[in-house]
Amino acid sequence: MSQIRAIHQLLGNSTPGYSVSNYALALQEAFQQWRFRSTIYANTVAPNQGSHVQPLRKFRPHSDELLIVHFIMANEVTAWLKQYPEQPIILIYHNVTPAHFFKGVGGQYAQGTALAEEALFSFQSQTKLALAFSNFSAQALKAAGYTNIKTLPLLMPTTLQELAPDSSVMSAMQTGPNLLFVGRIAPNKKCEDVIKILHQYRQIEMSAHLYFVGPTHHTQPYTDWLYDFVQQYELEDAVTFTGYVSDAELAAYYRQADYFIMMSEHEGFGIPLVEAMRFDLPLIAYEGTAVTETMGGAGILIHQKRYDVIAALIHQINSNTDLRQKIIEAQRQRVQTFAPDKVLSQLRAAMEELL
Repeated sequence: MSQIRAIHQLLGNSTPGYSVSNYALALQEAFQQWRFRSTIYANTVAPNQGSHVQPLRKFRPHSDELLIVHFIMANEVTAWLKQYPEQPIILIYHNVTPAHFFKGVGGQYAQGTALAEEALFSFQSQTKLALAFSNFSAQALKAAGYTNIKTLPLLMPTTLQELAPDSSVMSAMQTGPNLLFVGRIAPNKKCEDVIKILHQYRQIEMSAHLYFVGPTHHTQPYTDWLYDFVQQYELEDAVTFTGYVSDAELAAYYRQADYFIMMSEHEGFGIPLVEAMRFDLPLIAYEGTAVTETMGGAGILIHQKRYDVIAALIHQINSNTDLRQKIIEAQRQRVQTFAPDKVLSQLRAAMEELL
């Protein structure tokens, strides 16, 4: 009989609306449904998180507790772990964007990613199970010396699709076509390439608009450079940077957009790709890293960044209802892979030996 009575999670910052925090909360709910006590411990706890999240400083591990560590950056959690070198853990690897992407434009984020790459080599001996969301991420764990590695999709509840969308955003996006990018505004995302696509597409469709939905403060020098980049192309009236948005606003952007564009050159999974598929939003994404795996043959993968060709492709899809519907149908099939019940079954099977 299992001696484990609790499954707790550790993460650096618990911020509502951010992917790692959302994932931890979804896991917590699942663990409680499995009849385990479960608390999230974070170094920084956002207000109004109630009993779900507690300060890391209050936590002391016990032998009947299973500990899950969310690894994305070198932070107070990795420092805390060094106090308990004999403590067995499950490491969930959210991938680390290589530091070279942030050179000159990443501010403190560049230093943090470099430290994270080093810190990943510190916990192999106490990691009893390492979980990755893609084979691409699993290879990084293998290269860092981890052995018991299992790959499974990221748990993503469908609550975003069930939300009533924000009415003001819906009204503001009545015209179009609307191109959408969702995610951190960061150098590895290659947001400038999406702007170049818009520039080319507006040669065909002058009313096209591009929305960048996601936080900008992590890499402000890069964001400032993007503002200048938009001005160089004289697209100030055609590009919107929203910053952080609520879930209701995010749902509205997905519902009112016509295409989701991702030119990122480093992804450990690609949460917005799955979200866009759930909203029947045709995907156009640059191949490589985990993007190809996440799309799984759905959407349209771009092998070369020929912006005029991509713009012509968007126009072709926009002009051909049958083609657009075929893309959406393929995405509907693919997104079933990420159904929460299926993912939870895989997660339970992966963890079973430790419970």
